[in-house]
Amino acid sequence: MPTPSIVRANNPCALRPLSRGRWKGQTGTIRTPGGAYCAFSDPVWGVRAGLRNLDTYRRRHRLTSAAQIIARWAPKSDNNPESAYARFIARRLGLSVLQAIPFDYDHTSRLIAAVIRFETGTNAVGPDTIAQAMALMAAEEDAAGRDPTPYLVDSAPLKPLTRSKEIALGGGAATIGAGGALAYAPEAIDAARSAINTGRDAAQSIGISKPAATLGEFACIGSFLILLLFGLAILANRLLARYRAER
Repeated sequence: MPTPSIVRANNPCALRPLSRGRWKGQTGTIRTPGGAYCAFSDPVWGVRAGLRNLDTYRRRHRLTSAAQIIARWAPKSDNNPESAYARFIARRLGLSVLQAIPFDYDHTSRLIAAVIRFETGTNAVGPDTIAQAMALMAAEEDAAGRDPTPYLVDSAPLKPLTRSKEIALGGGAATIGAGGALAYAPEAIDAARSAINTGRDAAQSIGISKPAATLGEFACIGSFLILLLFGLAILANRLLARYRAER
């Protein structure tokens, strides 16, 4: 079987020329019976362009399922087998055509591999090339101030907040601190009032039994308040990290 012209042009995703400008790594265009296609200096740049196109679909156009993506990537109006294409992609990912494709390294790399397989009819690009293109995307996303996690092979997905150990620890500490402070506060307040009502100065009041107990109660409240602040700090730090990661 002859090598498809788009593969020879290092364009395994079959990308058309942009209306304005060029893709990174694009060296020109080629003419085929099916029209003009981009040519790239290396397959890595061709795959990276495909990934960037998919990223734009997701981020700007909110296209997340195989049906939505292929309807824009290879629409039926351009004489493409849109339905068959979408079913092929979904089958390769183990999803339905209407199911949102998870935005993580595994699904994104499999998605672009499925696109390449359908466009070229071959496994023209190996996993190493896809991994290099994913690394390029990660670097670009990080430089742009966006989350590079979906393009990083060694990064674990963000855990749901309800399963986070930090949230559990912070919430537990805050709960204990607030509960303890509330439990001891009334007793400490009553003891303080008793000390004031004696009409003695602070030094004398410390010497009697009731205010002496008050000092211990105030110490307990202080400890619980510190625990409360510690727990809230953990919660705030975890929520801030999640906010930054999801930008």
